[in-house]
Amino acid sequence: MKKALVLFSGGKDSFLSACKLIEEGFEVFLVTYENSCGLGASNVTHGAERIISKYGKEKVHFLEAYNTISVWREFFLPFMNMTPSQILKEYGEISYSQFNCLTCRSSMYIYSIAICKTLDITNICEGARYSQKFAIETKPLLSRYKEVLKLFNIDILLPVVDIDSDWQLKNELLLRGFIPKTLESQCLLGIPLSKNGISETEINGVCSFFDKEITPKIHNLVEKVEKTLQFNTNIKTFI
Repeated sequence: MKKALVLFSGGKDSFLSACKLIEEGFEVFLVTYENSCGLGASNVTHGAERIISKYGKEKVHFLEAYNTISVWREFFLPFMNMTPSQILKEYGEISYSQFNCLTCRSSMYIYSIAICKTLDITNICEGARYSQKFAIETKPLLSRYKEVLKLFNIDILLPVVDIDSDWQLKNELLLRGFIPKTLESQCLLGIPLSKNGISETEINGVCSFFDKEITPKIHNLVEKVEKTLQFNTNIKTFI
């Protein structure tokens, strides 16, 4: 059976993504991340139990919630000490909200790569949707994550990326017998996009930061996380 690690927030996007993969013949491992700037990470267990109840423990495994703050903080410098004019000169236009999302999600990917290497999993799945329009869910950023994963012989799976409305998303869950109401953790740093959405120049700025500050650190950080996983009893049960 093919294996996939699902970045599972407990929300509808990742919930449906997990369901779709199971139905395609994958054995899925649900993993949750918290960054110490959120509330209710334990809520994710509710969604995991609903999926396990429908598809069975043989096909669905819930790992646990991993705190990514140690990896996330690796990207705070030099950005947090820079003035807006310095940021503009070095990376282009990038807002603090998109910086937070980019570095947090990248930390999740780094942890996920380490888990995949430990458990011999060759696919990482997330519930990104183009229609959300956050920088990290646009084609330029998703293609960068795909290229990074290739370096570790891991593929990226995006089962709901083309779903363009919440109505469609909810209907997909209804078709599978689920009430489309989910519990998920709440990031206190999450900021809604402005009415105009995110501009092309800001997406370019986010990509620039990723290329200059995140990509060079990925291999080293994956190795560090891997070393900590060998002492994790929950991981050991799947080795």
